[in-house]
Amino acid sequence: MTRELRAVETPLTLAVLTLLAEQPRHPYDMKTTLGERRVAEVVKLRGGSLYDAIGRLEKAGLVCRTGTARAGARPERTVYRITESGHDLLDTLLERFLAEPVNEYPRFVAALAHLPALAPPVAARLLRRRAARLREQTTAADRRREQSADLPRAVLLESDYLAHLRAAEIDWLERTAIEIDRGMPWPDGGAGRDDDKEQL
Repeated sequence: MTRELRAVETPLTLAVLTLLAEQPRHPYDMKTTLGERRVAEVVKLRGGSLYDAIGRLEKAGLVCRTGTARAGARPERTVYRITESGHDLLDTLLERFLAEPVNEYPRFVAALAHLPALAPPVAARLLRRRAARLREQTTAADRRREQSADLPRAVLLESDYLAHLRAAEIDWLERTAIEIDRGMPWPDGGAGRDDDKEQL
């Protein structure tokens, strides 16, 4: 596989190719649809990242321009469609992303590996703080899902999956914090730390 193709093997590419596999679209329609489907919860969409991605996909021959569209007095918008190579890459990415577990080294897991650098009460407090923030995210996500109730469930599976992950993580955080409170064995390195630092 060429370096150019490897450079576009991203979640954003997956999102764009999936939308274009459904039907030709212009970038504004893609952005709107991704918003409706809550894809931003799992794919970074910042500034012109969508337009940059479409440009890279076009350069790689995965999408091509198929015409323009105009709505009312708005300016013409370039419409793109997926190519045969784009369909092939979409199938490949879906198979790889769905079936092959990959360790992405999230920073939370890295921090857990070094938790004993803190005093147990500080560690427990920070785990509970994370649980509280996850509960806030869950409440906000539940509201967003209610607004998307008319969409097919199949296009919202990532939101459902994230909701289950959050619930499982909250449960684990709370149980682990209780276990720490009850005297989880702790190495000496963190036990002498000041456990009343308010900044933590």
